[in-house]
Formats: sequence, C-alpha cells, structure tokens
Amino acid sequence: MSKSFRMVTLACLVVGLLVAGLGGVSAQDDQPVFRIVSHGGIGNPFWIVVIKGMEEECTRIGADCEWLSDPVDNIDDMAGYCDDALAANPDGLGITVPNPEVIRDCVNRAAEAGIPVIVLNTADPNAGTPDALPTMFYIGANEFTGGVSNANRVLAAAAADGVEITGAVCPIQEVGHSGLEARCAGVRSVLEEAGIPLHGLTINNDVPASAGTLCDFFAANPDVNAAFMLGPNPSSSLNLCLQESGRMPGDIYATTHDTSAEIYEMIKDGYLLQAIDQQPYLQGSETIHWLYLNLLAGLAPGGDILTGPGVIDANNIAAVEEATAEGRR
Repeated sequence: MSKSFRMVTLACLVVGLLVAGLGGVSAQDDQPVFRIVSHGGIGNPFWIVVIKGMEEECTRIGADCEWLSDPVDNIDDMAGYCDDALAANPDGLGITVPNPEVIRDCVNRAAEAGIPVIVLNTADPNAGTPDALPTMFYIGANEFTGGVSNANRVLAAAAADGVEITGAVCPIQEVGHSGLEARCAGVRSVLEEAGIPLHGLTINNDVPASAGTLCDFFAANPDVNAAFMLGPNPSSSLNLCLQESGRMPGDIYATTHDTSAEIYEMIKDGYLLQAIDQQPYLQGSETIHWLYLNLLAGLAPGGDILTGPGVIDANNIAAVEEATAEGRR
C-alpha cells in the first residue's frame, strides 16, 4: 500500500499550497490518516476493485490509508476492525453498514471524537430515521432500484421469447446483510405486482457448496425458471449448477449484481441477461476523496453520491472488460 508524499498533479500541488496558507493540510505536514472498515476483503473479487480505488486515491493525495476487514466476507468481525481503525486516530473513516448494530458503538465513539464517517457500498438501513448512525453521507448504489431493474429485465426477456415466468428465486449468501435484502426486495416489488412467486434461499460464498444447494432447489421446484443472483460468488455457483445439470441458456432467466470475469463470460454465453454494476472502484476512490476534501476545508456534497445501479449486458460488455483489465471495474 503506497504512502507516498508526492502530489501527482499540478492541481493537487496548487491546492496544497493554498491550504498551507490557510493553516490546513499541506505537502509539508504529516500525512492525513484515513481508514476504511468493511465486511468484505481481498478474498472476494468485488472488494479487490474497491480497495484499488482507495489505494490509488491515497497515492494521489499522499495519505496514510488502510483497509480493515476479514479476507472473506464477515459482518460480525467489523466491530473489532472498527476499534482498530479508531486506534490509529484517523482524520476520517469510511465504513460499510450491512448491520448497523454491529458497529453502532464504534461509530458513536468516532462521532464523539470528531472523526467524520462516510458510509460506502452498503447504506445504513436506518438512514433518515432517529436510529441512523452519526455519519456524513453514503457513497454507493441504490440496491432496491438495482433489484427492480433486474426483475424488469427478466420479465421483458421472457415476454420477448413468449415464455411465462412461473416462479423465481433470490438466494442470499450473507444472512442479515441489509444491502442484499434490499436487492431482493426490489425484485419482489416487481414480481408481486405480476403475480409471480419469489422464493428465498440461503446459500453462502462457498461456490461448490452453494451450487449443490441451487441444483437441489431447482430439482425440487421445477416451476422456478428465473433466478436473481446477488454477487460474483453466487453467480459462479449458478454457473456451476447450470453446467452440471446440463441446462442451456434460457432455461433459467437469470441476472446478477456486481462484476467478475466469470460473470462476463456468462453474459456473453447467454446464461445471464445482465449484471447490475455499482462501480466499486468509485466507492473506494470517492470515499477517500471526500474525506480529504472535508479535512482540507470542511467540504461535502449536498447528499448521497450514487455510483449505481448501472447495467452491464451484451451491448456494453466489451468496454467493461477493457476497464476491468485495468482493475477499475
């Protein structure tokens, strides 16, 4: 992880000089210190892109940054990682909120210490209510809207093929994750209006194990011909199940969220209609960017910053793959 003091653009240098004149942070001062606490890490291909966004922005501004999380998705351990972040006495903190109660005490202590907190990737489900965490704003996708988009795409594709969707499933790989639940809720809002039953199913991020769970589910529920996957590992599980059961593209009308090389291949091969993209690189980069601007001059946007939902499908997959090769999608 880079801790360079260099300002990489003339614009950044000018800003540093101006701020120095105001008594703020400059290239001559100690590095600004930022920490991001997350429920996911380098064991999930999605988070690698978020981390890259953080690292590259920290290099640009010369900040001391660290990503704190388990290698594989883990909500319960976030409280400990948040304590570690506060121990560094950071100038700002980014945090995901899949379960606000796990991190409530830590975020409250950050607020009491005057440490600004930005929520990224997974919004506080209590935002706008008296139970909201004391944070600045949210950087990430509208998960409910992403679910709505996926449901509408499935219904449109099936109608174009003259096929009736008779049942659907929305498997959740992390029980209690508010963002994943919001994705399924978006799907449910569309399917309920259409009179289509939506089944819940608990899986996990173990690809082979979840593939077996999915295949067992499809065998026991032959009326289900639509699947709404919620991430890269679940999509890999679906792909493995489809291949092992000999199903062809179109047998199951499927969509997913987020990105991976396998998701791209599934889109090109016709096993996925689309993937909802939340631009994870931006989530890491923008979190550090706004923490820095807030440190410099108390700057903040007028509200949440939405990085999605965007749609990846056969029409734009080539451009997305090119950006992915650079580590930014």
